[in-house]
Amino acid sequence: MTKQELIDLVYKKRGLPAGVTKKAVGAIIDGVFAELGDYFIKSKITKASTPRFTYPGFGTFAKKKRGPRTGRHPRTGEPIDIPETNTVSFVVGSELKSLLNGDNK
Repeated sequence: MTKQELIDLVYKKRGLPAGVTKKAVGAIIDGVFAELGDYFIKSKITKASTPRFTYPGFGTFAKKKRGPRTGRHPRTGEPIDIPETNTVSFVVGSELKSLLNGDNK
């Protein structure tokens, strides 16, 4: 799904108040993703806490630290050093998981 497809789906299906345009829906979606991105960029991983965002029924995004490691160059097979990086992981929520697996009880 592309960003524009998401905007179109939200605009058509969610019973928005009169006067809300596709441009406004796009601005809201952009704002949500910008805030999530800023949150994960600015937050720090500590031993006591891991930055996370949970959307009930959908899932949880969490900032993770991937330690440095040694890899292999795919063509030459030579070892290369891969530096430590930060990434975001996603764990599917129970409601979405059951819908994906056809458990529509």
